Amino acid sequence: MPLLSLAFTLASTNRAAIRTEVFDYWIKEAPGTPSVTNSYHYLVETLSDGSEIYLARPTRLNKGADFKILCRKHALFHFKNGNDRPPNHEGLFAKFKSLITSLAEKTELLTALRRIWDCENSAAVVSSLVLFRGNVRAERALLLAKWFFIEQDVTYWTQSGRHMLRGAFEERFGPLP
Repeated sequence: MPLLSLAFTLASTNRAAIRTEVFDYWIKEAPGTPSVTNSYHYLVETLSDGSEIYLARPTRLNKGADFKILCRKHALFHFKNGNDRPPNHEGLFAKFKSLITSLAEKTELLTALRRIWDCENSAAVVSSLVLFRGNVRAERALLLAKWFFIEQDVTYWTQSGRHMLRGAFEERFGPLP
């Protein structure tokens, strides 16, 4: 099972264009054979501490357009055997909760999350942080949220997509500013 590692950076700033851009990468994947399944790792984010967020395809769901979001070079997202462990929604909510210790921090972080949800350039969003400037935990939480929103858009495109995850955030933290 060949593993190909590729990198890509999204340039698009709206849901439809992001979805098209992601699928444009995937459409170039080599077809498998009855005895060979090609696997891909797409490096999509490099954080300020050098850790990385990447997408792994295919996954066990076999829906054709599925992917796992994984973090490389970060101990929190590893199994005991050393393999990368995918974060999940509940872990993402917990990460956001652990970052918020004041109303000002909540407002800044949730405003940044809403900007990510609106498909703004994530590097610009992270660099605009004041209270969380240089905080790699906040950077990681926002960039993971970005890819969870995209995952929801790809999986539930003809439905509400990223709206479901936003609703789950708002149930826990209140409306996004």
